Amino acid sequence: MRIIRAGEIRRHYSMKQAIDAMERAFASLSSDECHIPMRVVTRLPVGDLLMLYKPAFVEKDRKVTVKFITQRERNVIPGIPAIQGIVMVMDSVTGEIISIMDGDYLTALRTGAASGLATRLFAGKDAHTMALFGCGAQGKTQVEAVLCERPVRKILIFEKNRDRAFRFIEEMKGETSAELVYCEDTSLLKEADIICTATNATAPLFMREDIKKGVHINAIGSFQPHMQELDPLLVRDARVFTDSTEPCLKESGDLIKPIREGIISENHIAGEIGHVLLKRIEGRKSDDQITIFKSVGVAIQDYMVATDIYYRSVEKGFGTEINLTD
Repeated sequence: MRIIRAGEIRRHYSMKQAIDAMERAFASLSSDECHIPMRVVTRLPVGDLLMLYKPAFVEKDRKVTVKFITQRERNVIPGIPAIQGIVMVMDSVTGEIISIMDGDYLTALRTGAASGLATRLFAGKDAHTMALFGCGAQGKTQVEAVLCERPVRKILIFEKNRDRAFRFIEEMKGETSAELVYCEDTSLLKEADIICTATNATAPLFMREDIKKGVHINAIGSFQPHMQELDPLLVRDARVFTDSTEPCLKESGDLIKPIREGIISENHIAGEIGHVLLKRIEGRKSDDQITIFKSVGVAIQDYMVATDIYYRSVEKGFGTEINLTD
């Protein structure tokens, strides 16, 4: 069994490779080449800790992955990530666990990569200003992924915690030459060509009138029915794509709430990002159209990145081999 640490993933596996893996992941999902059971989410009866169990299986690869993560909804603990966990890769024939790898960074990496792919497909080709809501680990990889796909020159940072925002800005100065600007006034969103939301918000972060025509939005934070990042009127006026429609309709308040309020119907969703990759549906239809990529996270994302990393670790010789029976 090969143990692969976060630092080894960072050194040997790039965001660009992860974005390319997302193409394979979502095409596989929308063509029914993989088996993805509904994830199991358990909330502890005391405290604000969630536990998530997410399996995925691709028969032709003869591999299974299972990700187990914990996530704190509130009460940030300095120095401890809000999301922690592991990903296991198994041989579906023998049942052997062939690898265990860090799930914290892998989750942030594949989530950012999904937004990178959506940016590749839906954002305007000349998009140069990005806005980010949320400065956690997910926020960093959102920026990294968008930078892989568009020539961003300015990044607007929205974060309730000013200290966290300025730490984030200092950290990102070493990653990009783009201008990083801390913002509190959402009217500044009129500048943004791309908006990424990565928060635990339970009410809209900004309103329909705050944004301009043609903006693309990657919305990844609302993964439970009570959570919400997007104004329902914005959802109504946008062409909406999902990572996987059924889980999004069951889990994301960004879609559940406007449907319950009668603002949109389920038919308002244009389709899955995989359907665009497979050329079953059209993506952006005009330069002025608002597009939204709504993601709650799908286990096939973890599968494609984790198996990719495993094969590369064998090829490149990184990771630590152990035998639990010794």
